Amino acid sequence: MSNSDVFGSPMILRGRTAASPFGAAPHTRSRATAATRTGRWLMRQLKDFFERSDEARRIRQTVIELSRLEDHMLRDIGLNRSAIISAAHDAERQRRWSARRQRR
Repeated sequence: MSNSDVFGSPMILRGRTAASPFGAAPHTRSRATAATRTGRWLMRQLKDFFERSDEARRIRQTVIELSRLEDHMLRDIGLNRSAIISAAHDAERQRRWSARRQRR
């Protein structure tokens, strides 16, 4: 009994792959359509935009909170008024680094 009797197809089964008696069919990988690629690109852009806006919001909030502290409180934590913005950026950089390490 041949494969065509059982399956109704002229394909010859060899191991895990089917071979056609009419010659090898070109093996092509399915490629994403232009619309799919555009959708993926758009999603990456939106994700990056929202991540950057979240970072900026966290930095602004840190600057606001540190600015509310009195000078002697800032001195106690090792800052002065001129270093508040850079400290907020450093804190965000540290948060990103920690988050990346936790994902691994």
